[in-house]
Amino acid sequence: MSETIAHRIGYGYRRRLATLLPAIDLAYFMLVWPLVYARYYVPADLSTGPIMEAQPGLLNRLFFPGMAALSVILLIAERHRIGRFQLFGSCLLIAFFGYLGLTAAWALAPAMTLTRLSLYILLLIGLVPALLLADRMDDILRPMFWVTAVAVAVNVASIAVVHTTSIGFPGIYSHKNTLGANAAIAGLFAIYALTRADHRVRVAGFLCLPAVVGLLLISQSKTSLGMMVLAPATALFAAGVRRRLRIALPILMVVLTIPAAFLLGGGVPGFDYRDVSLLVSGDPTFTGRTEIWKFTAAHIAERPLTGWGFQSFWGIGPASPAARMTDTFIARTPHSHNGYLDMALEGGMIALSLFLMIVLMIAWWIDRLVDRDAGAGILMTSCLLYTLWQNLLETDWLHGMTTSNVLLMLMMLSAVTIRQGRALT
Repeated sequence: MSETIAHRIGYGYRRRLATLLPAIDLAYFMLVWPLVYARYYVPADLSTGPIMEAQPGLLNRLFFPGMAALSVILLIAERHRIGRFQLFGSCLLIAFFGYLGLTAAWALAPAMTLTRLSLYILLLIGLVPALLLADRMDDILRPMFWVTAVAVAVNVASIAVVHTTSIGFPGIYSHKNTLGANAAIAGLFAIYALTRADHRVRVAGFLCLPAVVGLLLISQSKTSLGMMVLAPATALFAAGVRRRLRIALPILMVVLTIPAAFLLGGGVPGFDYRDVSLLVSGDPTFTGRTEIWKFTAAHIAERPLTGWGFQSFWGIGPASPAARMTDTFIARTPHSHNGYLDMALEGGMIALSLFLMIVLMIAWWIDRLVDRDAGAGILMTSCLLYTLWQNLLETDWLHGMTTSNVLLMLMMLSAVTIRQGRALT
């Protein structure tokens, strides 16, 4: 009897620890890394010099392997209770990450390709126990909300000690866009908190929202502010269409993408993406991005199928074709400021196709999640839309120490996890 009780207590403790792993990862990206290291690496703006990529420091070499080792221990301890993975989804993830590793064979900087990819694989392994041991998605998302709430509070407090730069307030981060991105994600989680039954969570979410808006305004992150408003509104619309008309989210995404691409691609005479840029930023070139996109597209055409190697084009020194450019903006940029172009540039059409298949797989999982937990479903839809839109103007997917990568990995694993005979919801 006593052994049975002790066994159940041990299981409960390990399950709770497992569900905290994504929140720990989120805290590392939103709080620990920026407070300890990141502010020393990146200057305020490209005009001051090249953006330096943060190399794997001692903290990274301890944190990521440590989290992966803890995950393996938890999985071994609970091997009789864990869920399992869907065959097709698992094969798709293995094919995608395996191919990214294979690109080291022809990469310009193969050691950098393998080093950076290993960090993301360790991050992925560190999230596995949470998805295999959690009973509900809310068990994982609620601790993550509290991390975002603490991050908002710390950034609000930093107003007293951090000076505003010429381009906006950076908070505890090294660039105002990082504050904008993290504040927007915190806003999405605050909206999710308002849907919970626990009044403490709802009150915390209610208090977070105005603080998030304030941070976005003083950081002058117009894009992040716009996406924080549009993503939940679009997610709510998608959830309504899903429930009323029974149109699956992946189908809805494809249906809405086609007219948007037609409109922005110049399908309507006298209107294209330059008009959108002029309306949003007052600059028809998306603040110089179009020149980088042309340069990137030209190099995609040189290796359209296989790419140049995962993270083996930008920021690798003299070996990079970008380093030989006389245009200083292109020479200094750490990426093409478009996640889709960078995926094609580094992994070719093979990597881009595999990744878009993963995105659709995530959308199918969210489609089922909406039926079981509307609040969690709307949050995940918002996060997916946010990352899809964010990567139209920035490169976030598998690039750098970002909270978006934690959410992306979490959604990838959630989409392939089967718990108690069904997908984790």
